[in-house]
Amino acid sequence: MFTISILICCFGFSQNNNFETAISFKVGAIGGWIAAEVPLSDKIILNAEFGQEGGFYKNRTDNDTQFFFTNTLSLEPRYFFNREKRKEAGKSINLNSGSYFGIEFMRVPDWLTISSDNSDIRIEQSFSIIPKIGLKRAIANIMTFEFAGGIGYQFNDNLENSLTVGLDLRIGILLYYNRYKK
Repeated sequence: MFTISILICCFGFSQNNNFETAISFKVGAIGGWIAAEVPLSDKIILNAEFGQEGGFYKNRTDNDTQFFFTNTLSLEPRYFFNREKRKEAGKSINLNSGSYFGIEFMRVPDWLTISSDNSDIRIEQSFSIIPKIGLKRAIANIMTFEFAGGIGYQFNDNLENSLTVGLDLRIGILLYYNRYKK
Protein backbone atom coordinates (compact mmCIF):
# COMPACT_ATOMS: atom_id res chain seq x y z
CA MET A 1 0.00 0.00 0.00
CA PHE A 2 2.82 2.42 0.89
CA THR A 3 4.59 1.81 -2.44
CA ILE A 4 1.35 2.28 -4.40
CA SER A 5 0.67 5.52 -2.51
CA ILE A 6 4.16 6.85 -3.33
CA LEU A 7 3.75 5.97 -7.02
CA ILE A 8 0.36 7.71 -7.19
CA CYS A 9 1.84 10.79 -5.53
CA CYS A 10 4.74 10.92 -7.98
CA PHE A 11 2.87 10.20 -11.22
CA GLY A 12 -0.78 10.98 -10.51
CA PHE A 13 -0.84 14.78 -10.87
CA SER A 14 -2.51 16.65 -13.72
CA GLN A 15 -2.81 20.44 -13.79
CA ASN A 16 -5.94 22.49 -14.31
CA ASN A 17 -6.55 26.21 -13.99
CA ASN A 18 -9.84 26.19 -12.13
CA PHE A 19 -11.00 25.76 -8.58
CA GLU A 20 -13.01 22.65 -7.87
CA THR A 21 -16.14 22.09 -5.83
CA ALA A 22 -15.16 19.40 -3.37
CA ILE A 23 -16.66 17.36 -0.56
CA SER A 24 -14.19 15.61 1.69
CA PHE A 25 -13.71 13.88 5.00
CA LYS A 26 -10.91 15.47 7.05
CA VAL A 27 -9.02 13.91 9.94
CA GLY A 28 -6.87 15.88 12.38
CA ALA A 29 -5.03 15.20 15.59
CA ILE A 30 -8.17 15.80 17.68
CA GLY A 31 -11.17 15.25 15.45
CA GLY A 32 -12.91 14.53 12.19
CA TRP A 33 -14.94 16.75 9.86
CA ILE A 34 -17.09 16.58 6.74
CA ALA A 35 -16.14 19.57 4.58
CA ALA A 36 -17.46 21.22 1.43
CA GLU A 37 -15.53 23.72 -0.67
CA VAL A 38 -17.46 25.92 -3.07
CA PRO A 39 -15.69 28.32 -5.47
CA LEU A 40 -16.98 31.89 -5.26
CA SER A 41 -14.53 33.38 -7.80
CA ASP A 42 -11.20 32.52 -9.42
CA LYS A 43 -9.36 33.32 -6.14
CA ILE A 44 -11.94 32.79 -3.37
CA ILE A 45 -13.39 29.54 -1.99
CA LEU A 46 -15.96 29.10 0.77
CA ASN A 47 -14.97 26.19 3.06
CA ALA A 48 -17.81 24.83 5.24
CA GLU A 49 -17.23 22.13 7.87
CA PHE A 50 -19.24 20.09 10.35
CA GLY A 51 -17.32 17.88 12.71
CA GLN A 52 -16.44 16.45 16.07
CA GLU A 53 -13.46 17.94 17.91
CA GLY A 54 -11.83 16.53 21.00
CA GLY A 55 -10.24 17.80 24.17
CA PHE A 56 -9.31 16.92 27.74
CA TYR A 57 -10.87 17.78 31.09
CA LYS A 58 -10.41 16.87 34.77
CA ASN A 59 -13.29 14.95 36.32
CA ARG A 60 -14.29 16.70 39.56
CA THR A 61 -15.36 13.53 41.38
CA ASP A 62 -12.20 11.43 41.02
CA ASN A 63 -9.72 14.01 39.58
CA ASP A 64 -8.98 11.79 36.57
CA THR A 65 -8.19 13.31 33.19
CA GLN A 66 -10.91 12.43 30.69
CA PHE A 67 -11.30 12.89 26.93
CA PHE A 68 -14.36 14.37 25.20
CA PHE A 69 -15.70 15.05 21.69
CA THR A 70 -18.10 17.84 20.82
CA ASN A 71 -19.52 19.07 17.53
CA THR A 72 -18.47 22.21 15.63
CA LEU A 73 -19.79 24.14 12.63
CA SER A 74 -17.59 26.51 10.65
CA LEU A 75 -17.62 28.72 7.56
CA GLU A 76 -14.35 30.07 6.21
CA PRO A 77 -13.98 32.20 3.10
CA ARG A 78 -10.44 31.66 1.77
CA TYR A 79 -8.53 34.01 -0.52
CA PHE A 80 -5.83 32.08 -2.41
CA PHE A 81 -3.07 34.58 -3.10
CA ASN A 82 -0.48 32.49 -4.95
CA ARG A 83 -2.27 30.19 -7.40
CA GLU A 84 -0.93 31.89 -10.54
CA LYS A 85 2.60 31.98 -9.13
CA ARG A 86 2.41 28.27 -8.24
CA LYS A 87 1.12 27.42 -11.71
CA GLU A 88 3.84 29.46 -13.45
CA ALA A 89 6.48 27.71 -11.32
CA GLY A 90 5.12 24.32 -12.43
CA LYS A 91 3.76 23.45 -9.00
CA SER A 92 0.45 21.66 -8.49
CA ILE A 93 -2.75 23.65 -8.03
CA ASN A 94 -4.94 20.53 -8.11
CA LEU A 95 -7.70 20.06 -5.54
CA ASN A 96 -7.55 23.78 -4.70
CA SER A 97 -3.89 23.67 -3.66
CA GLY A 98 -2.21 26.91 -2.68
CA SER A 99 -1.58 29.34 0.14
CA TYR A 100 -4.45 31.39 1.50
CA PHE A 101 -5.76 33.97 3.91
CA GLY A 102 -9.05 33.04 5.56
CA ILE A 103 -11.47 34.18 8.22
CA GLU A 104 -13.03 31.27 10.10
CA PHE A 105 -16.44 31.74 11.71
CA MET A 106 -16.95 28.78 14.07
CA ARG A 107 -19.85 27.81 16.31
CA VAL A 108 -19.68 25.19 19.08
CA PRO A 109 -23.39 24.42 19.65
CA ASP A 110 -22.99 21.43 22.05
CA TRP A 111 -25.62 19.34 20.27
CA LEU A 112 -23.74 16.08 20.73
CA THR A 113 -20.99 15.85 23.34
CA ILE A 114 -19.58 12.52 24.46
CA SER A 115 -16.86 11.76 27.02
CA SER A 116 -14.55 8.86 27.74
CA ASP A 117 -16.14 8.23 31.15
CA ASN A 118 -19.73 8.48 29.79
CA SER A 119 -20.51 11.37 32.14
CA ASP A 120 -23.06 14.00 31.14
CA ILE A 121 -20.69 16.91 30.50
CA ARG A 122 -21.82 20.19 28.99
CA ILE A 123 -19.55 22.21 26.73
CA GLU A 124 -19.86 25.98 26.87
CA GLN A 125 -21.51 27.10 23.65
CA SER A 126 -19.43 29.66 21.80
CA PHE A 127 -18.84 31.54 18.57
CA SER A 128 -15.37 32.51 17.34
CA ILE A 129 -13.88 34.61 14.56
CA ILE A 130 -10.30 33.69 13.68
CA PRO A 131 -8.27 35.26 10.84
CA LYS A 132 -5.91 32.58 9.51
CA ILE A 133 -3.08 32.08 7.10
CA GLY A 134 -2.67 28.59 5.73
CA LEU A 135 -1.66 26.25 2.99
CA LYS A 136 -3.37 23.38 1.27
CA ARG A 137 -1.65 20.76 -0.87
CA ALA A 138 -2.96 17.88 -2.97
CA ILE A 139 -1.68 14.37 -2.33
CA ALA A 140 -2.30 11.73 -5.01
CA ASN A 141 -5.39 13.42 -6.57
CA ILE A 142 -7.63 12.01 -3.81
CA MET A 143 -6.14 13.46 -0.62
CA THR A 144 -5.20 16.88 0.72
CA PHE A 145 -2.98 18.20 3.48
CA GLU A 146 -3.91 21.44 5.27
CA PHE A 147 -2.01 23.52 7.78
CA ALA A 148 -3.33 26.87 9.03
CA GLY A 149 -3.15 29.06 12.10
CA GLY A 150 -4.31 32.34 13.51
CA ILE A 151 -5.39 34.29 16.58
CA GLY A 152 -8.95 35.53 16.95
CA TYR A 153 -11.74 36.29 19.35
CA GLN A 154 -14.24 33.95 21.02
CA PHE A 155 -17.67 34.89 22.38
CA ASN A 156 -19.56 32.46 24.60
CA ASP A 157 -23.28 32.41 25.39
CA ASN A 158 -22.63 33.77 28.91
CA LEU A 159 -21.34 37.02 27.35
CA GLU A 160 -17.76 36.26 28.37
CA ASN A 161 -15.20 37.01 25.66
CA SER A 162 -11.58 35.99 25.20
CA LEU A 163 -8.73 35.60 22.73
CA THR A 164 -8.53 32.21 21.06
CA VAL A 165 -6.02 30.41 18.87
CA GLY A 166 -6.96 28.42 15.79
CA LEU A 167 -4.54 25.76 14.59
CA ASP A 168 -5.46 23.31 11.83
CA LEU A 169 -3.40 20.27 10.85
CA ARG A 170 -5.58 17.99 8.74
CA ILE A 171 -5.50 15.26 6.13
CA GLY A 172 -8.52 15.22 3.80
CA ILE A 173 -9.87 12.32 1.76
CA LEU A 174 -11.81 13.47 -1.28
CA LEU A 175 -15.35 12.11 -1.56
CA TYR A 176 -16.54 14.24 -4.50
CA TYR A 177 -15.27 17.03 -6.73
CA ASN A 178 -16.46 18.96 -9.76
CA ARG A 179 -14.47 21.41 -11.87
CA TYR A 180 -15.50 25.09 -11.70
CA LYS A 181 -16.20 26.64 -15.10
CA LYS A 182 -15.49 30.35 -15.61
